[in-house]
Amino acid sequence: MGNRKAVWGLVTALLALTVFGAAVGAARYYDEIRLVDALVAVPLALVLALASVLLGRRARAEHQRTLGRSGSRGFIAFARFLGTVALLLAVTAALALAVFAVLVLVLE
Repeated sequence: MGNRKAVWGLVTALLALTVFGAAVGAARYYDEIRLVDALVAVPLALVLALASVLLGRRARAEHQRTLGRSGSRGFIAFARFLGTVALLLAVTAALALAVFAVLVLVLE
């Protein structure tokens, strides 16, 4: 029996990372989209990453509650790790966007 929360945590972490990749790719390959315009993807990635971390925590709690019978500990750890990486990336992007907005407002 697998741990569905861990699988969904991994899926949402991969989606969060894909949102960043798609935004950067769109900014790079389309002239009418700048990187600043592509950063509207940050809130979506932040929500997905937060959901991934929460699902990873629930997966770990379920694994402990069932005494290790619900899924692999390594898979759960990998899903939690990827969710944490996505969350750190999303928070960093949000902070960079906030600093950029403050600089634009101050320097105008």
